[in-house]
Amino acid sequence: MGFLEQIVRETRRSISAPEYGETLPERAPGRRPSLRAAIERDHDVGALVVEYKRVSPGRLDPILPARSVEQFIESTRDANPSAYSCLAAVPRFEGSPTDVAELVGSTSRPVLFKDFIVDRRQLEVAERAGASAILLIARLESEGHLSEPLSELAKAAHERGLEVLLEFHARTELSHAADVPADVYGVNARDLDSLAIDRSTAAKTLREATARALRPLLGLSGVEGVADASRFWKAGVDGILVGSAVARSPDPVGFLRTLRRPGVREGR
Repeated sequence: MGFLEQIVRETRRSISAPEYGETLPERAPGRRPSLRAAIERDHDVGALVVEYKRVSPGRLDPILPARSVEQFIESTRDANPSAYSCLAAVPRFEGSPTDVAELVGSTSRPVLFKDFIVDRRQLEVAERAGASAILLIARLESEGHLSEPLSELAKAAHERGLEVLLEFHARTELSHAADVPADVYGVNARDLDSLAIDRSTAAKTLREATARALRPLLGLSGVEGVADASRFWKAGVDGILVGSAVARSPDPVGFLRTLRRPGVREGR
């Protein structure tokens, strides 16, 4: 059994627990900033979506240096990220919807609720946490892990005022783009079954996604430094999402500034 199937099973158990989302407000916060608009605005300099996470299961040393949400915001603010992402996944990642809510309360920038979304209950919790957008993974439908189509989950998210980031890895998954009303698209360099970085597969998917004019387009995972960021920029993405490398950096602001498009790395 690969990682994806395991995490889906564990996620279903986690979100069915009575305490899931119980600490969040019953009513969602007010109007949320747009993830799509933030990425489009920062296209020229290269949009950066910076991720808060505690654990990175795809690494030999998965436990990341401990930072509170407040410390994370403080350590990255001067890099002027376009948006933030926050792991809400409890199994394997030790994330929490409460982390999302705390991050939303600490910034005026859009926040992505990042989880393996398999049920509408997660959409309700994402809304109550104040997230701007949720992640939907095309592979979950391709491999039969969902009880309802991605298109219905996306529509339900929109009804709650949440934008949708639709993620692909392999080119075959791009067939879902026609049916899912997504606001942002992303290509994940990581194979969610093995957790290995597969740049060759991602590069082919990025080329086809660009040919299909799926915009705005993000490069996801595997950004450890300038060379990795450059691969994504050369592939024509509008922005990149970076997480573990920021958490491990002794100078997150300096590190993030090196990831901008060539010629604009001095920041904004």
